[in-house]
Amino acid sequence: MRKAVKLFFSRFFWTALILLSQIGLILFIVIDLERRVNVTALFLLRVTLTVVVSVLVFSRDDVPEYKLSWILFIGVLPLYASFMYILFGNKKRGILESQRTNRFKQIDENNNVDMFSKAVDVHKALSPDEARLSSYISSMAPSRVYQNTKTKYYSLGDYVFDDLLNEISKATSFIFMEYFIYAEGEFWSTILKELEHKAREGVDVRVMYDDMGSIGTLPAHYDWALRAKGIKAVRFNPVRLHINPKLNFRDHRKVTIIDGNVAISGGINMADEYINRCSRFGHWKDNAYMLKGDGVWNYTYMFLQLWNYQARKEDIVEDFTRYCPTLSFNTDGFVQSFGDNPLDAFNVAENAYMSVINNAHDYVYISTPYLILDQAMRNALVMASKSGIDVRIITPSIPDRKIVYALTKANYRILLKNGVRIYEYTPGFIHSKMFVSDDRTAIVGTTNMDFRSFYLHFESGSIFYNCSVVKSVKDDFEDTFVLSKEVTLKEFQNRPTRQKLAGLLAKIVAPML
Repeated sequence: MRKAVKLFFSRFFWTALILLSQIGLILFIVIDLERRVNVTALFLLRVTLTVVVSVLVFSRDDVPEYKLSWILFIGVLPLYASFMYILFGNKKRGILESQRTNRFKQIDENNNVDMFSKAVDVHKALSPDEARLSSYISSMAPSRVYQNTKTKYYSLGDYVFDDLLNEISKATSFIFMEYFIYAEGEFWSTILKELEHKAREGVDVRVMYDDMGSIGTLPAHYDWALRAKGIKAVRFNPVRLHINPKLNFRDHRKVTIIDGNVAISGGINMADEYINRCSRFGHWKDNAYMLKGDGVWNYTYMFLQLWNYQARKEDIVEDFTRYCPTLSFNTDGFVQSFGDNPLDAFNVAENAYMSVINNAHDYVYISTPYLILDQAMRNALVMASKSGIDVRIITPSIPDRKIVYALTKANYRILLKNGVRIYEYTPGFIHSKMFVSDDRTAIVGTTNMDFRSFYLHFESGSIFYNCSVVKSVKDDFEDTFVLSKEVTLKEFQNRPTRQKLAGLLAKIVAPML
């Protein structure tokens, strides 16, 4: 009863109710229109809308799966689907959003990332395959490859808490925090108390959170409460109570940056389940990593760029130079942190993943909470497996969202039939998003293997080339395989009929979710 009352008074409930009411109202208008129009006129209207809107969908620079889902929807319900696409699916931006997008891109075009000049020559430092991936990331993200960076990998979110708190306590200049979810609890309240202390000492503390990601875990206008504590705060892409394409563009990144010399990132959000202080879906398997030194710059740059995209005019940062790293460390490899965003037509994170798969010689291990693949990614995985590469994927055994879980399982079939080995993490939910290949390259970050992460979210991650983190990531995989159950093709084919039907239906609408 208490949970029901809490849900009723939550911002999430009323936001969802208002948005669903709008969807229902559109449906009512369409049904009423169809009743009032004669049969001939209605037929012509349906045909015209089907053709015109389908051509509009087809002409957009979207992935084929996204286009096909909308065209199918329009073919089945021409009037309703056409209205929904115009309101929600065409990704058109308003004047203010276009101005912000131009400001975001202008920062890249001014080559501000190169104001910190300690990047390495990738063609001298890396193998040809690695240099090709690095050059692609540098030209598209943009980001640079750095040495002089001390790295540390955390195989569980539980291990991050003390180090994160310790590094924040040592801040003397600035602290930047950017997370998809902040939730009131032990983790965030402890960190927030230290941030308040640092703000009183004169440290520049900036916090950015995604308004949709935190809609069920933070009060409305939580940014006001943070500002009252002396913390500069940005509520990224505030949820508007009307259907609009911008509702999809979420900040899914997770990072803390301290004094430009330390960055801690990975899969964990600022909520207790990510460090197993509470249990929602069994044991929560997540990861993180710490960078110290030159390699932190890319994260600082990405944060400031997105901060300026969303912040109030008085909080915009004009001079990035004072946030450059001031410490360097002797290290055993190279790191390249990068971002991906929905403001362009380039799927940087997905292409980075596919590059690792395509360049593998011995093995590729992958961990992802959601396995929702487009044709290009399926082809890359199948081709690698058929070429003799040991391709293994770890997914959860306990779902956080049942429809996504059904869709994840629906993607098993073609992979299992072509030799890809799939494991399910039996103790609970695995939230880690990571790749490792051939003991040489690892990617760890925030990007799930699904349409939302690849095409609609702001994401980030780090590529580690020939450094100790690569071995740590591989060791983490080996330990996790032991705790996981391998899925066989026979078991998959014998799953319950309701799971098969749920997966089939979810697969049809997956690109629109």
